[in-house]
Amino acid sequence: MESEINADEAEIIRIISSLPEFSWLITAELAKIRHEIRGKIAKTLHEYYLENTRNEKGVWTAKFASVGISEDDGKTMISCARRLGMEMF
Repeated sequence: MESEINADEAEIIRIISSLPEFSWLITAELAKIRHEIRGKIAKTLHEYYLENTRNEKGVWTAKFASVGISEDDGKTMISCARRLGMEMF
């Protein structure tokens, strides 16, 4: 396993740490960051994706906007997650 955070992981954390529930990740250990990306963050991005592509009701689009995470930021995080091997459908 890599001992440093990669660019896609760093970009996801840079953006999503604006949310209070993920702000602790800025100072977290790499193993915890990776665990959170594969767990809660992947689920969050999946739900956000469904809200924006299938018009499903949810909370993430509004939460993202309330802390200044733009639609482009959301798309960036989804792209990074896909490059990390996560499916968004």
